[in-house]
This record gives sequence, structure tokens and C-alpha cells, in this order.
Amino acid sequence: MRHGEAAGRSAEGDAARALTARGDADCRRLAAHLKHHGAAWDTILCSSARRAHESAELLAAAMDSPPALEIRPELYLDGAEGLLMQFRALAGMAESVLLVGHNPGLHALTRFLVGRGSGTMARRAVRESPPGAIAAFTCDIDDWADLSPERANLRDFITPDDVR
Repeated sequence: MRHGEAAGRSAEGDAARALTARGDADCRRLAAHLKHHGAAWDTILCSSARRAHESAELLAAAMDSPPALEIRPELYLDGAEGLLMQFRALAGMAESVLLVGHNPGLHALTRFLVGRGSGTMARRAVRESPPGAIAAFTCDIDDWADLSPERANLRDFITPDDVR
């Protein structure tokens, strides 16, 4: 998930940027939508940036059994390769994971995992990545170390506009 819409510049720096009122509302709607459709995670990996942390907390709080929230400073503005390594390092730690971070890394990772996927949803996921976008994959793997485009199938791609 790309964090929700964030405020512009902050006197405390980029990492201190908070969600806007719209970003907060979007995350709450996304959380309600995901809960209604049975979404659940064992853990949430989250960038240390305030906007990502706020987004992750809103999604976790909406779940019947809130997952563990793990703040990882290395996710802040990490690229696709670094994000992929975060997943691959999860060996045995979790079965279902939500990663909350930033572009361009998340969008690049989504494009990589979609690979040669076809269909409207895949084309949209490759093209778009607005604040609050969520790309959900089902992975045919026994171990996170095996995560690759050949073993990842895009199951859903939603944006805040989809749940307004």
C-alpha cells in the first residue's frame, strides 16, 4: 500500500509529513472496504515516515484482530529491489503481509511483480499508483525467499477513488 494523501512540506522534514484530512478519510474507507471483503494480515511492515505510520495504524485498527505493526526505517523511500528483499527476508515470520510505504519504490515493485500480467486490473496497477493505492497479490510460494513475478498473481488493485 502506498500511504494516504499527505500534507505538503513540513518544517520538520519529509518524514514528518502527516496525512491530510482527505488522506485520513481515504484510509478509513479503504480499511472498511478491506475488512468487509475479509482482508487480514499477520503483520504490517511500515516505513518510519509519519504518513505511512498513520496509514498503517488506520488499516490495522479496522481489523477484527489487529496485526502486529512493525516500523522499519529502511522502508522509507526504499526502491523496488530493497522492498523485495524485505519480503524475501520474512522466511517463516508471516503468511500474509501488508507493506505500507512510498513511491516510486512501491509502484516499481508492483510493476515488477505484475510482470507480464494481462487484463484491465494489471494494466491499471502498472499505470497508476495514487496515494492510498493497494495492490494485493496471491503468491504461490512456500517461503518468502521464493517471491518472484512468476509466482505472484495480482488479486486486486484498489485506490481511494474505488471506494468513495
